[in-house]
Parts: sequence; structure tokens; C-alpha cells
Amino acid sequence: MAGVGKTTLAKHIFEDPSIQRHFEFRAWVKVGRKCEFNELLRCLLAQVDPNAYEMLAQGDDDKEELIGFLKKRLKDKNCLIVLDDVWEVQAINRLRVLVVENICGSIRVLLTSRRNIVTIMSGCERLDLLNLKESMELLGMKVFGEEGFPLQLEKLGEKIAIKCEGLPLMIVTVAELLSKADKTPEYWTEVLKQRSSVFLDAYNQILEVLFPSYDYLPQHLKMLFLYMGAFPPYIDMINPRNDLLTAEGFFESIGEENFEDFFYTSLKDLSMQYHLVLKTTNSSTYRMLSCWQHLCKVEASRIKFLHVLQSCDDVIKDQRRLCAHWNNLFGFKQVYDLIKSDCAPTARSLLCHGPYHQYPIPIHAMGFKLLRVLYALNVRFYHIPIEILKLVCLRYLALNYNGELPPSISNLFHLQFLIIQRYMSIKKRGVQIYVPVQIWDMQELECIGVWGRDLPTPNTDDATLNKLTTLLGVSANSCTREVLKRIPNLKHLEIEAELKPYDNDDDETNPLSCLSYISQLQNLVALRYSIKNPEIKHEFKTIPLSMFPSSLTMLNLSGLGYPWKYMNDIGSLLPNLEFLTLESYAFRGPEWEIESGSFLKLIQLEIEDTDLVQWRPQRGSFPVLCELIMKHCYKLQQFDWPYDHSWINRIVLVDCNPSAVACANQLKDKFSFELMVESSF
Repeated sequence: MAGVGKTTLAKHIFEDPSIQRHFEFRAWVKVGRKCEFNELLRCLLAQVDPNAYEMLAQGDDDKEELIGFLKKRLKDKNCLIVLDDVWEVQAINRLRVLVVENICGSIRVLLTSRRNIVTIMSGCERLDLLNLKESMELLGMKVFGEEGFPLQLEKLGEKIAIKCEGLPLMIVTVAELLSKADKTPEYWTEVLKQRSSVFLDAYNQILEVLFPSYDYLPQHLKMLFLYMGAFPPYIDMINPRNDLLTAEGFFESIGEENFEDFFYTSLKDLSMQYHLVLKTTNSSTYRMLSCWQHLCKVEASRIKFLHVLQSCDDVIKDQRRLCAHWNNLFGFKQVYDLIKSDCAPTARSLLCHGPYHQYPIPIHAMGFKLLRVLYALNVRFYHIPIEILKLVCLRYLALNYNGELPPSISNLFHLQFLIIQRYMSIKKRGVQIYVPVQIWDMQELECIGVWGRDLPTPNTDDATLNKLTTLLGVSANSCTREVLKRIPNLKHLEIEAELKPYDNDDDETNPLSCLSYISQLQNLVALRYSIKNPEIKHEFKTIPLSMFPSSLTMLNLSGLGYPWKYMNDIGSLLPNLEFLTLESYAFRGPEWEIESGSFLKLIQLEIEDTDLVQWRPQRGSFPVLCELIMKHCYKLQQFDWPYDHSWINRIVLVDCNPSAVACANQLKDKFSFELMVESSF
């Protein structure tokens, strides 16, 4: 990543006295994005042979002759070559002839790069961001010298260091600005405020360093990167909204390639190849440093790709997408009038990413006509305005609304994503809320998320939603044979159940008793079933194994309260299962003994909130498990670890019994895996 200290570290090595004594010649070449091999040779020759000035002055560009001069000069010599800021490896690899043929001497090549590149001459070492302690030490030293923070500024200095997010370039730049200002608690408190001039000035100062990394990206990654900049800073992004990207139409030109595969490959490239976003310890979330988000906001607004609304004075003329990190800005008349006159006629997307706003704001009345995306889950609606139901170009609609959806929702015939969350979970006894039956007329729907509501049985025999691949937030009432057979291409299903206080403990109230029809969904790959506010006193007699189609690769169960033996039965039915999450006493009992031959393709297992004491996988179970995550397992004492499980990469323990942590540490001594322990006690 740019700014992480690669060049600084290379300079320390290059100028180290012991390095100077060991190497007869040292050469430093700033390579950059455009690397001409001849120019690279000329720069090297000029530093190792002062007598080559006359030849270089004549502009001799014969490559073979330049190589010959270098080989002759470096023959049997010790030489250190530093190639700084390398972007492409083709020209660099051609230097191999100098290294290989220098038999008696020693030529060492050290290169720095923003990209994850490996040459044929060397491997690759990655520089990580600084941790909090290292960040504070660097910030304190740059502002106050060796003595560090004075006592009255230490806590504030820690908060400023946290906001620098471990990037050395950012820390040094902020420190330079702080050293020129008042070093008082009052001023540093102002620095920590949301729109501090110190951080804005620091962001702007380092833009020149950061921008080439963005400019180098291929076009489809530029769009994804800029769009990620619309999210608020300092938060993790959950696989940053590939549904939004689909609705935006960014990747319409990928042809027959699977969109999800293309999206995750692009996200992986930004993280692993270009180091512009960070993958967090939670494998499903990513984070972008605030300085990169600032770059995104500046560049996206400049090219009128997207504008993040900051104040009443913003220039938003003809912006294609409008985003707000503070939703209450829409309530100011000056902002309202500005959007209505300058932006609403051209805007295609409105993204309300700010904190939850419990009072209505007039985003529907600003004159938007051509919106394709309206994301307003953090804005409370008491009714769905008629203006929204007239936005016939909408592809994506996400609202926070408790009432019933009007039948006129079907007027949005281009809609692909319908997301309606609730701000209160209050139900009347015996009343079940359904979306209007007209939803079966919305043939473009790919995703329906309607928490607290259900799909009705259609009125006609030929009603189907063939493009629907995701159904979220429904209850078992949406899982009847008549409903499921009309969505044959469903891939992701999320079911929420709630045990009523007047339910009896019999098969009729078994929350899984009516889900056997799920097995007819032959394309289903991800299933999540959760019981809200579970009461573990319920002990159901059977579990309908037919609800788990063999096509599942991801399974999340929560609040069921079944004995662990049923989990073994489920595992035997799912030969393709790769990700398994068990939460809130999904299963219970002191011991889970996993039978041999179970979970043959499972990659990740996460268990959270359970009374489990012993986790005992038998030899031959979990043969490819890479990651084991245990959270809030306060009674967990022991892992019985078969010797054929030496391939696991990582174990994560969050607020688990100290005995389990001690057991994991013992296993770590025998097997090579990463152990991460987090504890709040």
C-alpha cells in the first residue's frame, strides 16, 4: 500500500554503514510506472561507473552494449541495487542476466512496489500497517521528539493515532501539522471532530502519493473502488453491497461470467493485488482507510461519478449519484432546494448511508425522476410516498417501513432488488402480514428482502418469479409447496421464526415442522434459519432432515436448541457444505462428537453462544477445515484434536473459557496454525 513506509525502509537499508562497508557498489533507481529497460541500464551504469559519463552523454541506447558495460563493471564485485516504486516486472526480470553471470561476486536486488509482484529473482515481503502502540510512538516522536506525549495529551494522542489507522505516511503528515499548532488539550479535542481541518489538510497533502495507485487500476476496478468511497469512514463494509453494484449496472458487460464470481474476484484484486482495501479478520468484511476514501470522494465528485454531500455549500451540479453520511442534511431547505435545482434532474442514485434517522425527511419530494437506486434503510418512513412509487426506472429500492406495502409497488416493473426492513418488531396476535399478491407480476425481481412479511400464494397457476435468486426475512409461511415451486432458481433463503408465548411444545408448533418443501429447491446454495428470542426450554422431538437440500454450500442456524447429534445427521446430508455457522444455542449439550467422514468439504466452522464443553472431532472428520471460530462459548473446556487435522490455518476464540484458550495454545505448539484470542474479561 502506498504510504506504508516501503521507500523509507529501503533507504535505511541502503544507507546503513554495514551495508556500505559490505558492498563495493550501490545503486538506487526510481523506476516508476513507465520503466524503459535501456534507461534503467543507463541509471545503473552511471552510479557504478563514473567514467561512463562520456558514453551516456552521447546517448548510446544499444541495449547489448549497455549490458556488456554493466557486466564488465560488476564482474566479481559485491553490488546492491535498489529499484524503488516498481509497477511492472518485465524489465526487472531482464536484469537476471547480471545476477546469474556474476559468479564470484554478489549482486543483491531490493525492490519496492505498491503491487503484489514477485520477480524471478526474489520473493515478496509485505509491510503491514502499524499497530496502535507503534502508531502512538511514531506520532509522539514526530510531534514531541524522543520524550513522547506529555501526560495531559496522551489520551487525546491515542485517539488521533487511531484515526490515522496505522498508515505511517498519514501519521507523519498529521504530526507535522500538529507540531505547527497549539499543543493544548482544547485544540487537540477540536482536531478529533468529524470535519477537522487537520485531517482534511493531511488527506489533501498525501493525495499526490496515493493517486497513482488509483490511476493504475483497470476501468472496472476504478468504478468499484470509487463506489466503495461512498461508505462512511472507519466502518467495516460487509462485502460492500454487490447487490447495489448490480443495480447500478457497473458490470453489465461481463457477458456470461457469473456476476458474484466476477465481483469477488474484483474485490480480491483490490485487496491482495493492489492493496487498496483491507480484508478484516472477519472473512466477510472489508475496510478502506479514510485517506483512500477521501481520494475516492474527491475524484468521484470531479468526474461527476458520485458526490458525498458534506454541507449546504457543496457544488453538486449534474452529479450522477448523490450520497449522504448525515441524513439530516436533507432536512435543510438550502440543501433541499440545491438538490432539486442542480442534481435531481440528472441523478441516477440516492444513497443515505448516514446514521439511523428516526424522523421523516423529504427525500421523495426533491424532484428525482430518473433514479435507478434508492438506498434509504437508515431513514424512517411512516408511509411509502406516491413519488417513490412513480420512479419507474428504479432497479433497487431499500426502505425502513413498518406498514403494509401498497399494491401499486408493482408499478416499479424494472425493480430487481426490493428491500423493506422494519424499525419495530410489533405483531398483533394471529395476524400475519403479506406483501401484495401483485408482487408476482414483477418479473425482473432478483432479490426480495421483506422482514416480518411473507410471500402470498399467487392467484394464477402460471405465476412465477424465474429471476428471483434471493429471498430474505420471511417466515415458514413463505415456504409452502405452492410458493416455492414458483421460484425454482432460488439460491439464497433466509427464514426468521418467532416462538409465540402461547405456543405448546408439540409437533404443530415445531418451528421446522413445515419446512420440508425446501428440499425441492435444487439450486439452493445458502440457507439461514433463525429463531428470534429463543427459549431453550423447548425441546422438539424431531428435526425434518428433508429441509436441507444436498446442494447447500452455506448453512446458518440460530436458536433451535436441538441436541448436537442432529447436527451430525444434517452434516451427513450435505456433501457440498463449505461454511457452517451455529448461533444462539442452535444446538445444545455439553459434548459434540463429530463422526468420522463428516463435513468432508467444510472450510469454515463458526459456533457462537452455546453451552458446549467439549468439541471432539473424530479422525477423518473436517478433512479440509481451514478456520474454526468460537465466540462466547463460556463453558468450553477442551478440544480433542486428531493428528490428521494439522492443516487448519486459523483458530479464533472470542470471549471463551480460559481453559479452552489454554488448550488451543497447547495445540498450537504441535500444529502450525494462527491463534487469535479476544477477551473482554
